[in-house]
Formats: sequence, C-alpha cells, structure tokens
Amino acid sequence: MKHYIGVDGGGSKTAVLVIDENQHPLGRGLAGASNHLRVGIETATRNIERAVNIALVEAGIAIRNVDYAYCGIAGADHPAHHQRVVDALRIFFPGGNFIVDTDARIALTGAVGFGSGIVVISGTGSVAFGRNENGEEARSGGWGPTIGDEGSGYAIARDGLSAIVRAHDGRGRKTKMTEMLCYDYDMCSPEDLPRFVYATTTHADDIARYGKLVIQAASQGDEVAKEILDRAGRELGECILAVARRLSLTKSEFPVAYVGGAFNAGELLLGPMKNILAREAPGATLIQPTHTPVEGAAMMAIRAAENPRPSRSGNR
Repeated sequence: MKHYIGVDGGGSKTAVLVIDENQHPLGRGLAGASNHLRVGIETATRNIERAVNIALVEAGIAIRNVDYAYCGIAGADHPAHHQRVVDALRIFFPGGNFIVDTDARIALTGAVGFGSGIVVISGTGSVAFGRNENGEEARSGGWGPTIGDEGSGYAIARDGLSAIVRAHDGRGRKTKMTEMLCYDYDMCSPEDLPRFVYATTTHADDIARYGKLVIQAASQGDEVAKEILDRAGRELGECILAVARRLSLTKSEFPVAYVGGAFNAGELLLGPMKNILAREAPGATLIQPTHTPVEGAAMMAIRAAENPRPSRSGNR
C-alpha cells in the first residue's frame, strides 16, 4: 500500500493528513503555526514535524513508508522564502519526496478539485487564488498584515479594536464591542489595549482572534461592527474579481469557494461579497469547499508522485 501526506501550514496552526492511494484517511495531526515569516523558520519546521509525527503515529507507519508529501505552507510562495522552507524540511524528508507550495493552491484544490474556480481565504490573512480551464492560475492579495490582508480575520479584528479606542476618545460612535471587550476578554478599559497589541509576544494571529468580537457584535445589530464586516466583504469581493479578470472568467460560470474562520460571520461577510461579484462576474457562485485544504494537499501529493513539478519540489 502506498502512503501520502498532505500538510496545511498556516499562520495559526498546522494540519496534516496521511492517506492511502485510494484517498482513505489513515492519520491526522495538528500543531502550532508554520508560517516562518511570523514564527521563525525553526518554530515553523518544528511544528510541521510535530504535526506530521502525530499523523504518522495515528496511521501506524514511519516516515520512510511515505511515498510523497505535499506541503502547502503560508509565506512560502516567494522564491527566497520557498527555498528556506525546502532546505529546512529536507532533513525531515531526506528522500526529497516532497513539495513545498503556497497554502492557497492546496485550498483551491481542496475547495473545487483540479478544475476551474477560485478560492478566497480569510483566516489570519487573506488571499484569493484561482485556476481556469486552461490550467492558468492567478492570485490576488496575500501581502501580509502590514501592507495587505484586507478582509482578513486580522483586518476585521484590527478595525474592531480601532473602533473601540475611537469611541473611547470620542472620535467615533459608541459600539457594543467596548462592553464585550470587558466581559469576554477582561479588558474593561480600552487603555489596556496598547499593552496587549504592542507587546513583543503579540503576533497577527493573536490579534485576529478578536475578530470574533466584531462578528458577535454585528450579529447583535451593532452598526459599527456591521460596517466593518461590510467593508471586509467588499474587499474580499474585489480580490476575487481581480483573479477572475486575470483568468478571463468574468463572463463564465465558475465556483468561488470560501475558506477561513472569518466566514463564521455568514451573510454579514458573504452578502457584500456577493454584491461585488454580481457587478462584474454574475456567473460566480459562492460555495462551501468540497474538501478542506489539508485534504487538497493530500490529493496533490498523489498527483505529484505521478508527475512531480520540479519548480516546487524538494527533490532538486
């Protein structure tokens, strides 16, 4: 029996799936973040190895029994960053039977298979990635929290916390988020926020967790929070449209799968996205993903074993 590994490495967690040649799941593993731009290459590598080892133990096999591994890792799409991750993982996969790729591609494959479509991801970060019937691919977004990631969980949380301090100053409207920050997060004065936000131990994923505050307030009718989610949804819609234009999909019918914790907001986030898409790509249909990103990575491991892509392979 042949065995394959899929790795989904993101800014908050790393998921691993071991499957056989019939795509039957044999073992799963979960560990911390593996975006090396946010946690460092050593921590990222350690978390990938930990998650893989947990999955291997559950599957009852050793790493030497793995035929191929496909690793979709956030922050690994730039050539210089890609090589760092490949070099770090080469010790763990000494046979070179692995590929390091962007997490957006495995999310796309998991969401819509190997056909045409677009996936939009809104977790800690945000990105849209798509493929047309000719196999051409395009990306929009994914520039990180400092200069991009509009519509992401981080951006939603940042705007929510900003709205709280603006209300505290008298520069903005009052919001239920202030009260929720006190009861749910034990920060009863907005003046406590800088100590958390600017601490050296606080990372983008730590702030992104406060996106739940915005979603909760918006679901209770808070206008400030609803406007934040409306703006985020429109940003994500523009991201999708940019990909659709580059792939000449705007006149076609195609699926748009949505992935990530920010979509727990439901129609508060999806509604504005639909309105943006209807303007220029009426054939776009929002769907829930068929499979998870880590399942997409495992599917790609099988395909990669049959036809490795040297441009992304660890076996160079």
